[in-house]
Amino acid sequence: MLKINIKNISKHQTVYLSGPMTGLPDCNRAAFNSRAEAFRAAGYEVQNPADISVTFGTHKSYEFYFKRALRLMLTCDVVYVFGDYTRSRGVNMELQVAQMAGMLIVRENE
Repeated sequence: MLKINIKNISKHQTVYLSGPMTGLPDCNRAAFNSRAEAFRAAGYEVQNPADISVTFGTHKSYEFYFKRALRLMLTCDVVYVFGDYTRSRGVNMELQVAQMAGMLIVRENE
């Protein structure tokens, strides 16, 4: 199973997964799903934005998915960032909002 960084995350906090999607094969769903599985196996509640396309399909606009992901993120306590997100417009916006909202940000590679 994938090793996740749970440092500073308590079991009562809900975790939101944030990572690059756009332009990656299958929108990087495998990476999101493996992290969601690892968090759940460790006893955490996790919100996976990759599940949005399961509900709505993959034919909508970028803005459609981003708005829903942002709403989902704001229901959580922790933003868990993974992957090479430096050029990801969505992840960088999520991080800005998370900082403004005072959310705990945990980077996988720390």
